[in-house]
Amino acid sequence: MLAQSILAKHVTKTTALMMLGTLIVLAFLFILFSYIGELSDIKKGYSAWDAFKYVLWDSPHNINRIFPIAALIGAVLGLGSLASNSELIVMRASGVSLWKIVGWVMRPALLLVVMSLAVTQWVIPYTSEKAKSVKSQKSVAALGEVRGYWSREGQRFIYIDYANSSGNLNRVQVSDFDENYRLQSVIHAEQGKFVKNGEWTLENTQQLSISTNGNSLFKDVPQQDLPLALQPKFVHMVTLDPEDLAPSELVSFMQYMHKYSQVPKTYQLAFWKKVGSPFSLLALTLIACSFIFGPLRQQSMGFRLVIALFVGLTIYYLQDFLGYASLVYAPSPAWFVFIPIALMFLAGSYLIYRAR
Repeated sequence: MLAQSILAKHVTKTTALMMLGTLIVLAFLFILFSYIGELSDIKKGYSAWDAFKYVLWDSPHNINRIFPIAALIGAVLGLGSLASNSELIVMRASGVSLWKIVGWVMRPALLLVVMSLAVTQWVIPYTSEKAKSVKSQKSVAALGEVRGYWSREGQRFIYIDYANSSGNLNRVQVSDFDENYRLQSVIHAEQGKFVKNGEWTLENTQQLSISTNGNSLFKDVPQQDLPLALQPKFVHMVTLDPEDLAPSELVSFMQYMHKYSQVPKTYQLAFWKKVGSPFSLLALTLIACSFIFGPLRQQSMGFRLVIALFVGLTIYYLQDFLGYASLVYAPSPAWFVFIPIALMFLAGSYLIYRAR
């Protein structure tokens, strides 16, 4: 047991260092080439320093996408170095099962999963807004302003000419319909303010009420309360790219949309990609293990690195393509996100089974 504990630490440490080292190198290259590409957008009011700040603020979003590739390459390099030194052969000869070694390699992969989830939940929503602020030369508060926003809650349709993330509204129109979509009332307000969940206050309102017999009543109301499930954070979310939202934000926004209308597929795709990302990382790590114990066992380190890059980029672009294809061809983007991941797990498990 002590010997296996020592071996477990050795394999875990070796693959962890390779995965983290690969992540750092890829992140550096990503930032470097992104900055070089951003220099072409330099203009008056947007200097080279602004471009550098934009690339740095935007880097967590882009780096988060290469976590699975870093896990794949790191696992190939880590296990490859052990194989080149015949350490894996010694482990297998001493009775250590192949699946146990795979489990040791999965430990640092789980560390990358935790890092990726933390970046997705707490870092990207903040840094993405900062990046857009630098790019557009506007404050973060100004980016949260919405002009011309429609929302629906059951038989109520709301049009907001202006809204911001603080809950301030300008020129609001609320139209209520009955079950047969006959107009019942229309409220026009010059201003509005969010009070708390489910409650808004409208000021300088004009209300037109239409009875079932066709009679109408028009009145001016200085101030009135209006029950709306709409929240300022939901209004603010429509100004952001769905991929820039935290998983918890996506869940709350989709629950709101599902209750009162239809959830856009772009938000479903962003949510399922975030859910599937940890499984994709683990699947690619399993693929890396199957390569070292299978077809790449006798190959050089350079050849292994090339194959790992090729496989990683192929899977990355395939998942990207299938994700956007799901917006057109699938009832739910979850199918196109998880089917490739399931196939990777099956392929990796089969190759490792054959290598036993």
